[in-house]
Amino acid sequence: MSFLTPLYLLGVLAVTLPVVFHMIRRTPRGQQEFSSVMFLEPSPPRITHRSTIEHWLLLLLRAAAVCLLAVAFARPFLRLQDGRTVVGGEFREIVVLLDTSASMRREGVWQEAIDRVHQVIADVEPMDRVELLAFDRRPRVLMDVEQWTSMLPTQRVETVDRLLDELTPTWAATDLGLALIEAAERLDDEQQAEGLGLSRTIVVVSDLQQGCRIESLQSYQWPKQMAVRFKTVGSDVSPNNAGLHAVVRAADMVSTNDVRVRVTNAAGARREQFTLNWVSETSSATDASVLSVSVAPGKSRVVSVPKSEELRGVGQLILKGDDHAFDNTCHVGNSKRRHVNVLLVSDDESDDPEGMRYYLERALAETSERTVTIHADQEAIETLTDQAVDLMVITKLPTPERLEQLRDRVTKGDTALVVPASAAEFGVLFALLQLNLSETGDAPKDAAADDYVMLSDIDFTHPLFAALDQPRFSDFTKVRFWRHRQVNAELLPDLRVLARFDDNDIAAGEVTLGEGRVVFFTSGWQPEDSQLALSTKFVPMLNGLLDDAAGLVTLRSVFVVGDAVDLSELLQPQDVAVGVITPSEEEIAITEETPIFTDTDQPGRYRVLLSESENEQSPDFVVNLDPSESLTTPLSVETVRAVGLPMDSESNSSSKATGIQRQLHNSELEQQQKLWRWIIIAAILVLFVETLVAFRVARASRHG
Repeated sequence: MSFLTPLYLLGVLAVTLPVVFHMIRRTPRGQQEFSSVMFLEPSPPRITHRSTIEHWLLLLLRAAAVCLLAVAFARPFLRLQDGRTVVGGEFREIVVLLDTSASMRREGVWQEAIDRVHQVIADVEPMDRVELLAFDRRPRVLMDVEQWTSMLPTQRVETVDRLLDELTPTWAATDLGLALIEAAERLDDEQQAEGLGLSRTIVVVSDLQQGCRIESLQSYQWPKQMAVRFKTVGSDVSPNNAGLHAVVRAADMVSTNDVRVRVTNAAGARREQFTLNWVSETSSATDASVLSVSVAPGKSRVVSVPKSEELRGVGQLILKGDDHAFDNTCHVGNSKRRHVNVLLVSDDESDDPEGMRYYLERALAETSERTVTIHADQEAIETLTDQAVDLMVITKLPTPERLEQLRDRVTKGDTALVVPASAAEFGVLFALLQLNLSETGDAPKDAAADDYVMLSDIDFTHPLFAALDQPRFSDFTKVRFWRHRQVNAELLPDLRVLARFDDNDIAAGEVTLGEGRVVFFTSGWQPEDSQLALSTKFVPMLNGLLDDAAGLVTLRSVFVVGDAVDLSELLQPQDVAVGVITPSEEEIAITEETPIFTDTDQPGRYRVLLSESENEQSPDFVVNLDPSESLTTPLSVETVRAVGLPMDSESNSSSKATGIQRQLHNSELEQQQKLWRWIIIAAILVLFVETLVAFRVARASRHG
């Protein structure tokens, strides 16, 4: 048995007090009747010491109570737990985290990391318990504590050497926070299973670059008596590192021949000038043209790089000018654009800024997913008889013959957008739906608005507004409508109201017609009616409706290493994926039950193998390096401490650290066992028995 506060054992000396009190003869309590004592002088009774102990049991009970209280205050604990002896302070618990992310591919960094791990293993004692983990996006166990304790000390070193020889840096990003949490949980589980050792330390061997993710540590509650020690590597390598990464947003891709990429330059770099050029992935062809780029240290820049006609199809962009090549290649997705036809029924001129056609043609621009042709001539309906029309925009009431052709297209599945320029032209909506307004006398009319109205009650689930379903985009308070038409909702069957004005009039709606649909606005977007065409909402609204009408879905064609790819989104409904060919030409089988491909462990182009397909070219996708790996400047100590890491200072002397850890170890055992509670209960029971014995002794004295 050991004691956490042994000085309290000096209280055992108080056991002498019951002996002293027991030996003192007290004043007699008996009374004797006597005659008058008025003539006698008072004198106190003489106190004498006893030479013998009369009540041994009473004395022992009182002494035992004092001893038990002294032991309880000394906070005793046993070095025995779960039936086995725990030698507190005899071993250390260590988890070594080795960074294997892509940034460790820089020249000289990986070998330095291996040397640091060897140094840590060489410094451990035979009684220590060690675990070895590697991490990038996720941690993985190389050697757990059971394997470590089952081997002899010489075997441990040989096994670690073999594991490190087989290990190489991956292409994945760095999630340091996830790795530290995993290590802390493993140490905590080890303590519960084996007891607390002399110390619990997580040793991190990493370049600790700014791109490593540590945000998850901010909300993590660290276990007590645990420390993190960093063995930073790469401080002596060249700081000149620039990265090249694809801009994956479709809105930033201006055309199929121009690719937008982001060039980042590490903080602390001593170079600012770089070059970009194309290289074919399928042949030895190269683009002789070179694009020069200037990026200041610690900054990034998005540039548009023209793609040569000689490099049709697949290609990759190469950056030159820095000292580290691991992040200098950007694989570009082989986008296939869909041609979209838009039929415009309007009298507006294309160069008239007061008409709706002027803004429509500029809003429906080509993107990396589609090209758009707007047919606005009078004979467009006849010329498109055998061609697909993805969207019909109608701003005027056409002739009955053309109206019938438009209705026929809508009933067969096309989408019509009706935006009448006036209340008189609004009859085209009811004519398409074959509703006779003459019988009801409830024709559309211009609303009597003294000032302006704004949109409210917007249905952001509809494709017309879906692109704006974010708090920073959904504010329409700056879009004012000067004129609009009033429509009786009861006249439109199965009407879906998409938006209303703040005077409760319908602003936009949708009506089903056969297999197609008719979407309508009650106000135009030309300046005479509203500010809609001049606002930032107009382009995403029209493009969202067009993409939905054309069946276009914006897909990610560029992924980063480690991403899961849903192959079903890349295939036609009739296609079935049976495998994927990786950039290293390895074929990985795919089952129909699991169309999610997760083996994106290297950058490059991945080709999907189909079982049977009429497509001439199989779908593919590209995987690039995570942009965060290019941020190779080391994190500052203040940044690491800000997330609450229990940092371990190696400057403390070994003896001082050992003493502190042993005290923490003892405190942990004492708090788990809490023997003082049982000792206090025992002391109370002894005092209770002592009270009974004292009562019987006093009673016997009185009767005697």
